[in-house]
Amino acid sequence: MIDVKGEYTISIPLQTMFLNTELLIRGTNLITLQGESFFLNRWINNEFNTIKYIVLGKGTARPLKSDTKLGRETVRKNCTGKADINTKKLNLTCDVTASEILDTTEIGVTNDEVLISHDVFKKISSTFLGNSTSTIHINYSFTLITGGLRSDWKTANNGIYYVYEPNTVVGVVEYNSDSGYTQVKTFDELYPGSYYYDVNSRNVYVKTLTTVDRPEDLKMIVQTK
Repeated sequence: MIDVKGEYTISIPLQTMFLNTELLIRGTNLITLQGESFFLNRWINNEFNTIKYIVLGKGTARPLKSDTKLGRETVRKNCTGKADINTKKLNLTCDVTASEILDTTEIGVTNDEVLISHDVFKKISSTFLGNSTSTIHINYSFTLITGGLRSDWKTANNGIYYVYEPNTVVGVVEYNSDSGYTQVKTFDELYPGSYYYDVNSRNVYVKTLTTVDRPEDLKMIVQTK
């Protein structure tokens, strides 16, 4: 299984007489149907032009897979891109001014005609920006996520199962229901429908949503990068 995950960070410098820090706005993007087609076709042909722009807008509707444009695009910025083979990530960057990003609520990535990804966020108002005239940096990344079906689980305790995974785990999905599990930071935080990846032991632990009679009956897709 191969998937693409889109993420972004908007870094807004905040500088006053008493403050010198950054406001970070982070989000995870929906990859549109056209975006999925874009990635598939770019692997085998040149049907679509390469990624060119990070776009911002003032639409507030929840992103849909069928989206072909932002709700209300107001800014289109040429972006630079760099592929990192070690992390399986494509990093896109651009800079905008405070006046350009003021009152925006949505973001996406596009080439000339295809909206590849889309997300909405809380409005960046003058309350956030103040009188800032600083350059605002946007980092947008697409990460190649690989994964496989695992059925070699072992019992830990009380509905918790684990399996060894040498690659960094970024997601767990039930094979039979397609239910995605939520990541927690420690073993003790596990609850039904969650997973924990121990970077030291390289074990991924899951607490299942449904009862499993035998660990060998458990089938989960473990996503890695």
